[in-house]
Amino acid sequence: MLSRVFVVFFVLLLGVLGANEASVFNKNPLQITAPQKPSLEQNKTRPKNNAQNFNNVVLSPNELRNIAGSDEPDVSGAELYEKKEPIKIELEAKLLNKEVYIYEPFGIELTLKGDSLAQFRSELSLKLKNAKNLNPKVRFVDIAKNESKATLWFIAYSDDANIDDIAVVLKRGGEFALRQSAESQTPLIKPLAQKDDFCNVVASSLVLKSFKASKFDEFNNLITLELEATNATLSEFKVPLNGARGGVDNIKGGETKTTATYSLIAPNEAKKITFSYFNSTKNAFETIEVLVKPASNDLSTQTSLNPVTSEFATYKSIAVYVLIMLCLLSFMLWRSYYGLVLAVIFGAYAFYDARPFAGANIKAGSAVTILPVNGSSVFYRPSSDEKVQVLLSQEKYTKILLDNGKIGWVRNENIK
Repeated sequence: MLSRVFVVFFVLLLGVLGANEASVFNKNPLQITAPQKPSLEQNKTRPKNNAQNFNNVVLSPNELRNIAGSDEPDVSGAELYEKKEPIKIELEAKLLNKEVYIYEPFGIELTLKGDSLAQFRSELSLKLKNAKNLNPKVRFVDIAKNESKATLWFIAYSDDANIDDIAVVLKRGGEFALRQSAESQTPLIKPLAQKDDFCNVVASSLVLKSFKASKFDEFNNLITLELEATNATLSEFKVPLNGARGGVDNIKGGETKTTATYSLIAPNEAKKITFSYFNSTKNAFETIEVLVKPASNDLSTQTSLNPVTSEFATYKSIAVYVLIMLCLLSFMLWRSYYGLVLAVIFGAYAFYDARPFAGANIKAGSAVTILPVNGSSVFYRPSSDEKVQVLLSQEKYTKILLDNGKIGWVRNENIK
């Protein structure tokens, strides 16, 4: 009996002693014991890990170099604290003409000075009032070390014209680096007397080299003028004729001598073309007048340029068909297989030559011009997308045949 009591007492004692121990059967291997919060005394003695501890820390270049994970190049102490000098350039503007008339070209010479100009791309910035820059693509030419020059040409549209600002913008890698302005320069602009037939040209001389008139359609004539001017610009040339549409093409030359072609679509009622220019040497207007006599046998842009209606094309087709008949006749009479082969060849050529032109559509509002050049006369604009025949394609323009039989040129982006 005593032994049983002793055993029960021993078991109870073991249970009391092991009550605070964790059982292996109740333990969760994924359970993580949360860290205990440090006491107040520990917080007082523990160093603070924040940015305030680094306010007074100074790292040497060697310590900066040894920072892990940096892909920056090694730098010395001198390079680390080196001061970069700001970019410095100078821009000067010099007038080449002290006084000019309206529409008379005047020049401004720009001089750009500065270190390391070759590292930058220069762009021109202008602010104009009633004036036009005649050469928007300006290129500075090196004349000495760290010095380059460029000449700009302008015309004034009125006597209150002014160049408010001339500046050069430097860019490197497409990013803005510096903008430098020059002192504004504008010559004295002298007005001209009012003249109804003034063609917007002031020159030392203006010569009409050639004149051609041809039938354009039932109501209009196509007139072409070949012009040559000295000390002038022909970009603004215009024949002041009511109901006429014209434009300047093929401008060539420089500031001293310039040539250009002016195309004009004028009503049949216009029997003469008259225009005046101002002679800057004589300080007086001079008038040029020519009679309009359309040439009936002229190679018009609206007829002979059409391969379908070309007289030469007609003769060529007749000759090809005659050859085909002769070859077939030789085969039938003399059993010449050579004649049969030639007849097949000529027949294939005739079929190829007579094939219809490629069809296309031109967009609504597209400008159909006489010539494939900028500024050429516009004689037609479709009110909606219109079907045409493509006769010829070039780099920028496409030659088309309209439904009314007229031929013109449109820019390639207007073809679809």
